[in-house]
Amino acid sequence: MRINRPLMLGALVSLLLPVTAAYAAGSARFSTGDPNVPTLTFSWQDVAHSRLDTPNQPAHVLAIDGKAWGVASVAGRPVSMDLESLAKLLGKDSSLTQLGPNTVVPAQLTAMERTGQTETVAGIQGEVYRVSWQDSNGKAHVDEAVFTGDALVQEMQTALIGGMTRAIASGTGVSGHEQAQRELERRGLAVLRFGDDFRLESIERSDQPDERFALPGKPVDLQRMMRGMMGG
Repeated sequence: MRINRPLMLGALVSLLLPVTAAYAAGSARFSTGDPNVPTLTFSWQDVAHSRLDTPNQPAHVLAIDGKAWGVASVAGRPVSMDLESLAKLLGKDSSLTQLGPNTVVPAQLTAMERTGQTETVAGIQGEVYRVSWQDSNGKAHVDEAVFTGDALVQEMQTALIGGMTRAIASGTGVSGHEQAQRELERRGLAVLRFGDDFRLESIERSDQPDERFALPGKPVDLQRMMRGMMGG
């Protein structure tokens, strides 16, 4: 499942799982199949507040109450921008519009078969499945995936899909993953590994301070900024 992603935002892996009453904050690190973004760090307080960081890049993505924001360092100062406005500015064919659910959950899961094997990923034992799926263009694929029912992985993925991924999808206009989400939710599965393009490297419960999920001042007006750069 190979997908190009911009350096600032990277890739996501996610499932739709029920929100639990007692929600624990935490952080997780993933490896991806994208050589430009080999690892990503995702942290969360709850479904409404999450953050995605790309190592060695002065930028991150925030999901706050259903809306996604990009935060980058400009002239040594952190600047935030509305992801929806940025997507419109770049156009529908930009790599930014490839983010969201379609980068993570296939457009459609057509078959999921247990292999009878187990695999330990990030210290968590899971079951190995053979997964047949279709991408958004209708092309068929087959991958090996490892799933678990681990409660912390489920909580992390609830924050990832319910907050971060859904917010990015709303901002970029990407959708089409609902069938796959429903199937995974029905089975109660959480992803530890999907093919060679996603692997959970570590995950932990940890306190996440409010300031990690706050915008650094008033967001910039991208349209006004562009007009200023063009002298308009």
